[in-house]
Amino acid sequence: MLFRYIVTSLFCSPMRHYTVTSEDTGLRLDQFLTKIKPDLTRSFIQKLIKSGSVFVNNKKIKKNAFKIKENDELILIIPSIKETGIQSEKIPLDIVYEDKDIIVINKPAGMVVHPTDHGAHVSGTLVNAVLYHCKGSLSGMGGEKRPGIVHRLDKDTSGLIIVAKNDKAHNNIARQIQERTVTKRYITLLKGHLSPKKGSIEAPMEKTHGQHDMRVSGRKSAKYALTHYKVVKYIDGYSLVEVQIVTGRTHQIRVHFASIGHPVCGDEMYGDQTLNSKLETLKLNRQFLHAEYLKFRLPKNNEWIELRAPIPKDLVSVLKKLKK
Repeated sequence: MLFRYIVTSLFCSPMRHYTVTSEDTGLRLDQFLTKIKPDLTRSFIQKLIKSGSVFVNNKKIKKNAFKIKENDELILIIPSIKETGIQSEKIPLDIVYEDKDIIVINKPAGMVVHPTDHGAHVSGTLVNAVLYHCKGSLSGMGGEKRPGIVHRLDKDTSGLIIVAKNDKAHNNIARQIQERTVTKRYITLLKGHLSPKKGSIEAPMEKTHGQHDMRVSGRKSAKYALTHYKVVKYIDGYSLVEVQIVTGRTHQIRVHFASIGHPVCGDEMYGDQTLNSKLETLKLNRQFLHAEYLKFRLPKNNEWIELRAPIPKDLVSVLKKLKK
């Protein structure tokens, strides 16, 4: 689809320009914008239209059902997070543990942890949901876009994540993570038969400006990264693996296993695209990665707590189909 992207400083809001092609002629305005901006929810887009933030051929359009046609010029103005603030939203949460200091949630795949700048993921995030549940009482140390967020999970990774309700608890959990006393275990499905069945991957990582966000690197600027693993079992031509990360680098599990020729199944960024297409027939529509276990000390009394989240149904279904 042809589109042009321009950022301006109008009221500190990003302005996006789009040209409608023949294939989108006849679509409703909200349908078209949802199609070209998948990082925004349809309800949020509809609010933008009604608020007068969408122009078609330099004319403000406030009707969601407005029909667009070929060569229409659209302008979409998305308010920044600083302008709108983060709104609490009544979104169901799978709460595994909660006290006055923290809340531990079993995050579903597909949910982004926190909003980002300039309109990306401004609603439907874990932060939006937790703000509603906690009535706005979250630590502010993560900044205005990340209230309460001490650590993260990728959008398409499911499992356990800790959110802090106050700064003292945030400091406490962050220190435990920094000192590497928090145990985080994941379950993943890898391409091929991983051998040996138990081992470690010690490979520094750094950011890249290429196709992938991160890579294994021997450069001095790369950061130390350590991953322990244990094969649970081989299933057909795959390995079901339990993984414990000692460091918490961005995409660490996905990058480490891809670097040794055993990428995470369903991983669109670092994985095997031919294999991923094959697994889509088994309804694997995301990376097979789940944060199943956490062990850490509670800020309120310094006592150890162990929490588990069962493998979600979508991944269990894939395993069953592979066994057949």
